[in-house]
Amino acid sequence: MKHFKLFLGFLVALVATLFIFSFFIATTQKVEKTITIKAPAPIVFEQLAKFENFNKWSAWNNEDSSVIHTISGTDGTVGATTAWKGHPEISGEGKMEITAIETNQKVKQVINFIAPKKNKASSEFKLNQLNASETTVTWTFEIATPRPWNIFNLFYSMDKDKGKEFEKSLQTLKKIAEAKH
Repeated sequence: MKHFKLFLGFLVALVATLFIFSFFIATTQKVEKTITIKAPAPIVFEQLAKFENFNKWSAWNNEDSSVIHTISGTDGTVGATTAWKGHPEISGEGKMEITAIETNQKVKQVINFIAPKKNKASSEFKLNQLNASETTVTWTFEIATPRPWNIFNLFYSMDKDKGKEFEKSLQTLKKIAEAKH
């Protein structure tokens, strides 16, 4: 019985310590990738602003042949949404909405993941036209990791785990935009 009480006391202390420690750790994970595309901003922007185009260069969509998309609203405008459902281990299920647009400069989206795990994220594309035929795109993706689960941010990096998929998406975007230039 004495060992059980010691073990129980240890577990309570460990949980309390982790809970307190969770207030000192970030409650989000972020991935940020940049690419330079040899095309003017309007051509690149067209690929970013419209879900019809996004669904063609997104790495997750290209890896899942079972994914089905439904676009609602006027594609490429604030309030437009795309819902998807695909293989649970690749695409899962969710909905994305355009929340802000600055023509040829910025597209912001909110993403609601439904399955396999519920969560909410934000995505932002910033364009910077370098000259008449080159544009830099910076893609920032941020997802919530609420307390006390944010403690796992010490052991998991979304950038290391998913960063290659963001880079692959941007490389496909680059090929498509440059072919249209």
